[in-house]
Amino acid sequence: MGLFSKKPAICTVCNKETVHKHKPKKEWNMQEPLCADCYMNTMSQYYYGTFKQKCVKCGTEKKITDLWEPRWQWDMEGLLCKSCFDLKEIDFNEKKESCSICGAKMNFFRYNPKSEWNVEGQLCRKCWDEQKEMHR
Repeated sequence: MGLFSKKPAICTVCNKETVHKHKPKKEWNMQEPLCADCYMNTMSQYYYGTFKQKCVKCGTEKKITDLWEPRWQWDMEGLLCKSCFDLKEIDFNEKKESCSICGAKMNFFRYNPKSEWNVEGQLCRKCWDEQKEMHR
């Protein structure tokens, strides 16, 4: 039924009507569909290293080859410049190594706060018990 339909679509870049729709790659951060010309232009820019994209955090526009992909633990979409990546890495390591409330160095046992507590990061045993008593 709709598998081989040839309904015309409008390209999101140049607004031309096209019958054959192209789906952009995920890392391009573009809406679909694309016409053949826009798809080929974007692909050549991306693979030759002239494709520019903005940093998710600071918004500076750089070549795609100069941007860094965030770690999966950060739960982020998009790419980061080197300085934002380094800041995020330091912040992530601080949250991983110390308690979010008292700042004590974390031991082997770490406690994740409940979502209704609105605390970001992990807690030590003492702070987790205090939060549990406070939110009863």
